Amino acid sequence: MGVQIRVLQKGKITIPAEIRERLGIKEGDILTLEISGGKILLLPPRTFLNPTEVLYGLVQDISLKKPVDDELRRAAAARIERKLARGKP
Repeated sequence: MGVQIRVLQKGKITIPAEIRERLGIKEGDILTLEISGGKILLLPPRTFLNPTEVLYGLVQDISLKKPVDDELRRAAAARIERKLARGKP
């Protein structure tokens, strides 16, 4: 897209209206500024570079082992039943 903007006093910049609209940036939003490989990344709100960071901690104290084991047993039993049913005359 490559839009050129001017840096004003105290490092202020203006994000063009088209880009603000496209990204859903509104007055009062807090943006995240990061430096990556000599580039400046300006991330709009609700942007996550690593979505798994958002999920971290949401499933504390929840064990999935038992439900997964139960589902595996049911699937194995259904498969065996289908095989046995095919073998009957």
